[in-house]
Amino acid sequence: MTETIQYPYSKNTAIFGLVLPLVFFIITFNNLRYSYANGFILPLALILFADLIFLSQFIYIFFKRFLPAIRNQVALELSEDGITDYTRNIVIEWADVKNIDMQLGRNFSKMIIDLKQETDYGTQIAISLRWVAGRDIDICNTTQAYFEEMTKLG
Repeated sequence: MTETIQYPYSKNTAIFGLVLPLVFFIITFNNLRYSYANGFILPLALILFADLIFLSQFIYIFFKRFLPAIRNQVALELSEDGITDYTRNIVIEWADVKNIDMQLGRNFSKMIIDLKQETDYGTQIAISLRWVAGRDIDICNTTQAYFEEMTKLG
């Protein structure tokens, strides 16, 4: 299993990630128009602030998650060298890994990687599988099997 395994960005999650702030922006934008028309200054400022947050979220997700998903770019890669999480630009070498486990969540899971020594990221790195296409349990099982093979070879 020394071939490189690549998991692309999840298109469904990227689309949902775009729709959610857009819906909130539309709702609050209607409230913004009402507040402006009636001269409510404080609600106008609060809603404008919320709209800016929703708009910035939309732009961030569009460029960082949606475009890579549409282009079928790699979100997570397992290679002979280690694990590369392109969603957060983290590279973990197999020699630094002590254990790989999975933390189940309601909507998405995390792959928990325990490191042998302290790094810039601490002694544990959590890779969110939210933006990665595929079943979380399959991704984690494949990663654990890859890690076990790399430790036998190394």
